[in-house]
Amino acid sequence: MNDENARQQNKRILIISHQLSRTGAPIVLLDMIRIFWKHGYELEVIILLDGELREELEQMKIPVKVQERFMDQPDAFFHYAGQFHLVVANTLVTFEAVHLLKYLNIPVIWWLHEGRQYFEYFQTVLPDFQKLPPHIHVFSVGHYVQQVVEELYGVQTEILHFGVEDVPSGGKRSNGDKIRFLTAGTYSKVKAQDVLAEAVRRLPKTYLQRAEFYFCGNEQMYDETVFLPVKKLSEEYENVTLLHQLTRQETLEWMEKCDCLIVPSRIDPIPTVAVEMMKGNLCLCTEVCGIAHYIKDGVNGFTVFPEDAEQLKEKIVYIIENSRSLDQVRMAGRKIYEQYFSLEVFEMRILELAAQYSR
Repeated sequence: MNDENARQQNKRILIISHQLSRTGAPIVLLDMIRIFWKHGYELEVIILLDGELREELEQMKIPVKVQERFMDQPDAFFHYAGQFHLVVANTLVTFEAVHLLKYLNIPVIWWLHEGRQYFEYFQTVLPDFQKLPPHIHVFSVGHYVQQVVEELYGVQTEILHFGVEDVPSGGKRSNGDKIRFLTAGTYSKVKAQDVLAEAVRRLPKTYLQRAEFYFCGNEQMYDETVFLPVKKLSEEYENVTLLHQLTRQETLEWMEKCDCLIVPSRIDPIPTVAVEMMKGNLCLCTEVCGIAHYIKDGVNGFTVFPEDAEQLKEKIVYIIENSRSLDQVRMAGRKIYEQYFSLEVFEMRILELAAQYSR
C-alpha cells in the first residue's frame, strides 16, 4: 500500500502496548509506529504505563492515552476499538485487551516478545492460544518465543523480527591497546550481569590489563543480587566502568567505541542491543538468546552456555587475543543484520501485514 492509498482510504490503526519506557519492546514498537505514520496511516496509542517515549509520539501528533485495565469497562472499549481497521497488541502483557478483541471482528496482530517465565507467570489469565478466533494473528519476535508458544500451547506462530536503522552514531571504535567490551540492559536475573562480573574476576591479570569493561543500565531500578556484584567490581577494578542509564543515541555511540558487545543473559528472546552491535562489530551472547539462532560460534559471532562464567571468561580471552584479526567475523555478523533485522526489511514486512490484515 503506498502513501496516497493509505491516506485516501483513511486506514486507522490502534496500537496497544504495556509501556513506553526506553526498553526493547517499546523501542521496536516505536519503529513500527514510525513506519505506519510515514505511510499515512491514522494512529492512536493506548499504553498501560506511561514513559519517556511518549514525547516522540507527541511529536508525531499521535493521540496517546493511558489505560491500565480493559475488562472493567468492556462496552466502552468495544465502541472505541470498533472505529479502527487494525489493532496491534504489543507484548504478552496486553492480554486483557486481546480477551476483549476476541469478540470484535477487527484484525489483530499480537506481537509477543517475552521469555518462557512470563508465559508461566500469566498462565492463569492468558487466553487459550488454540482457541483464538481467526482474526487474531499471533506473531513471535524470534525463534525462541516461537518455540515457547509451540511447546506450551501446541500453536505455531509466524515470526515478526523487529528492524534496526543502519545509521552511524558518530562514535569511534577503540584503536589502542585496550579491547573494549560493553554490556547493556536492566540489572536483572534475566540479563545476568552478575555472571559477567564473575567472568571478569576470573580473567588472568595479563588479559585483564588489555581490556576495559563498560556496564550500561538503570541504577535506580535493579535486582540487587545482580547489580551489587557489578558495582563492587567497578569499585575494585579501574578498568570496569558503570555508564549508568544511557539514551538510545548514547548507547549507539558507546557501541561504536567498543570492540565487542557481551550479552550474558540467562534467557533473552531477542536482545535489541545485539542486533545494533551486529551492524559492524562483534557480539558474544549466550546460547539461549534469540539472536543465537543465527550465530555460528566463531564464524559470525560468539556464543557460550548460560550461567557459565568460566566459558565466558575463556571466550573473552580469545577475543582479546584475536580482536584485530576478526574482521571476517564482524562482516559475517553484519550479514545477519542485513538479511533479517534491517529497517528496510522490517518496513516491507510491516506494510505487507497491514495490507493483508486490515479490514
